[in-house]
Amino acid sequence: MVSVVKKEVNASKIIQNGMAFLTSKPQLATVKRRLSSLGFASIILLSVTACNQSSKTVEEAEPNPKFEESLSTNKESAKAYFRASGDSPALYGPGDVYNLLVTGKESNNVFFQFEAIVPEGGGPPPHIHTREDETIYVVSGSVEFRLGDEKHQAKAGDFVYISKGTVHNFKNVGKETAKLILTFSPSGMDDYFAEVFSEVKDKNAPPPPITEELIRKLTEVAPKYGITFLPPPDSEKQ
Repeated sequence: MVSVVKKEVNASKIIQNGMAFLTSKPQLATVKRRLSSLGFASIILLSVTACNQSSKTVEEAEPNPKFEESLSTNKESAKAYFRASGDSPALYGPGDVYNLLVTGKESNNVFFQFEAIVPEGGGPPPHIHTREDETIYVVSGSVEFRLGDEKHQAKAGDFVYISKGTVHNFKNVGKETAKLILTFSPSGMDDYFAEVFSEVKDKNAPPPPITEELIRKLTEVAPKYGITFLPPPDSEKQ
């Protein structure tokens, strides 16, 4: 026989003890570090999809040093401005052109936004960002998105939100050049771009060919910025 003993619980006492634990100096410092390390958009644990299309693993988000820096920077350093069409600095991606609309320096590291001009068949391989959340707005074109184990066919006006830790990529599956607006929050990816990609000096010139050197640099530098590239699914291998 199992006996059940009922015991009166003093809820007020439990709350007081819990608050004393959280507000003690060692625990308060730990909480502050945890909150500041989880980035701009959310304070949650994320489920991360792994290398193949069906299996998933859990991966803790890495702290973004750019966001840490923004916490201690004077917010007045980020000033409002107007950027006319065609006046933005630009970089050559792998076959793409990236027009930089707002850099981390300009937003006090809160976010990074750019316009991607993606040719037919263009787009990155599957990858994960462990530090930033990402959004993509389709301005024009026909683009296929992979989000975890799902695929979505997107057209002009469609919007995608990609929480950090989610396996994703996109591909221009149409005949026309696609135009996308991508935003990362917090910033940091702009530093990766600056380190890997070359500057566009003539906006009328076509993007340079994709080289083995560029591919090597893309993958070697990626871990420094919390990026993991994954092999494409078997169905996409040629």
